[in-house]
Amino acid sequence: MITPAQQRHLRWQRRLGWVAFAAVGAGCVFTMRVIRNNKLEGIEEARRVYRAALATGRPTIVCANHLTMVDSGFLHWALASLPDYLLHYERLSWNVAALEHFDKNPFLKSLVFLAKTVPIDRGGDDEHRKGVIEQLRWLVSRGEVLTIFPEGTRSRAGRIDPNAVTYGIGQILQGLDRPQVLCAYLRGRKQQAATGVPAWGDTLDLRLELIEPATAQTGLRGVRDLSRQVIGKLKAMEDAWLAQRGMVAVAKP
Repeated sequence: MITPAQQRHLRWQRRLGWVAFAAVGAGCVFTMRVIRNNKLEGIEEARRVYRAALATGRPTIVCANHLTMVDSGFLHWALASLPDYLLHYERLSWNVAALEHFDKNPFLKSLVFLAKTVPIDRGGDDEHRKGVIEQLRWLVSRGEVLTIFPEGTRSRAGRIDPNAVTYGIGQILQGLDRPQVLCAYLRGRKQQAATGVPAWGDTLDLRLELIEPATAQTGLRGVRDLSRQVIGKLKAMEDAWLAQRGMVAVAKP
């Protein structure tokens, strides 16, 4: 369990994020939609699926592929409107971000804090990583939504590698009661490999599929089983996207 001090910190972070959301959220969407002229295809269906999943009241985690540094922002834009988030701030998911990407930049550090993000030091010890997992599980168990990238880093070659899955998602799921996972495949039509941001003016395709990972195994085997169920679904979604675009999918190992 997380400490009372950590609980107070997360609650305070959530309150400040809600207060600042009108400005921060609008600024982010304006940057993506107007300045960078990016478009999202599949947004209406994604929002319908997202609302239906949250209406069940079950612990919900969004698991997505990872190709750019701003995937979380595009997913936030896609899954609900700004007014919807203001009225139902719990629908804006929490995220996890590596400290090395923002810790030395005061602006980015503030933005990440206000965007409901739990930082992780990828060079930290097992105790640190366990503490982050416990915070994330605590949030989801109390009705908050979490967005996580099961690969743990961007897909450098532009393809999901099922063997590269981290077990963080399995560790979180294992401690929840009847969790559900929204697998999200988000990809720009010009995206060939991992980049910092999507290409200017690119259209990003988004597809969501709901799964209910479960396992009869316990301990590390259970964690692995749950993690592989999630990454396997994302890989299948990627293969379907590639086939639709007339591209060759990487053969499964």
